[in-house]
Amino acid sequence: MGILRTILALAVVVYHSYKIFGLRLCGGQVAVQSFYMISGFYMALVLNEKYTGKGFYKSFIISRFYRIFPAYWVVLLCAVLVSVVGLYGFGKPYYLARYLSGKDCLSWATVLWFGLENIIVVGQDILYFLRLDEFCQPHLVYNPLSFRHTGYQYLFVPQAWSISIEFVFYLVAPFLVTRKLRWQLLVVLLSLGLRYFFATKLYLSFDPWTYRFFPFELAFFIAGSLAYRFYKWLETRPAKPWIGYLALTVLLVLIIFYDQIILPETGKNYAFYILFLLALPFMFYSFKNNKTDRYIGELSFSIYIIHLLVVSLLRKQFFGNPYLLDYYGYVVIVITLLLAIAMQRWLIEPLDRYRHKLSSR
Repeated sequence: MGILRTILALAVVVYHSYKIFGLRLCGGQVAVQSFYMISGFYMALVLNEKYTGKGFYKSFIISRFYRIFPAYWVVLLCAVLVSVVGLYGFGKPYYLARYLSGKDCLSWATVLWFGLENIIVVGQDILYFLRLDEFCQPHLVYNPLSFRHTGYQYLFVPQAWSISIEFVFYLVAPFLVTRKLRWQLLVVLLSLGLRYFFATKLYLSFDPWTYRFFPFELAFFIAGSLAYRFYKWLETRPAKPWIGYLALTVLLVLIIFYDQIILPETGKNYAFYILFLLALPFMFYSFKNNKTDRYIGELSFSIYIIHLLVVSLLRKQFFGNPYLLDYYGYVVIVITLLLAIAMQRWLIEPLDRYRHKLSSR
């Protein structure tokens, strides 16, 4: 499933930059929610087969911490440095722009809050439900993206809101993905029921409610856990590897040509999610011992966490020169891939070796 994870990460890159080969791929929401399902699958796998016994919860959380936070902090530091150099060297403050424009009305408490969110990550999704009034006072509102002054504009790594949701899931996953099937099904139904109620009765069927509100997204994580259950059943009835290869091929085609499929968006999305869940066990079965696929998949996190910095640095150059715009997506992808490979080689892999040592203890 490594190839699938990296293609989904690249779909987010395209979504934030510019189309490639005339295509927008599947977009940010579909890619992120597909990642949630993959995460649910893997967390169910490790929590049922690896992290068991006394002290498992602490070991699991520490392992997840080392997998996410050091890489995030490196990218955060790069974003801060780029902003400082841009401000004093070229008069372009990048991610410091909102802080500077609001310096006369932002309270120290608000600056401290936003600064801490940039460091601790957990809670960043809340900033997507936050607007600031004319006195720079923060308020939780149901439609913050309709305002010009919002909380997420103070994030140096804006895409990390999904990492916040991921980590919250890690905190509760040991109490959910190890439960009996009926309880996991109940969580999925409750989460989907809440989503349906808010969308139809309260008319909250727009961003950020569509994929940034944890109670609604929990259904995708636990659905991935249910796919793991099916995989365990599949292990007792060995399947042909070609089924997993075919499933991957079909999903890749759908992801690449997603915006060319003329169907109502909600129906198209959920049809894709169902197919995705059905394919997960077969793909994992076929690729679980493939080292090349695993390496490609490991790049997905680095791609996701570094890409928006590249997008921001290059946006003005390409949008300011329309004749270059068609090359924007390709250039962002190439630079992001090179940075991701470097990050994987000199940061992620050493940290992975260290966290595996910790977990083996």
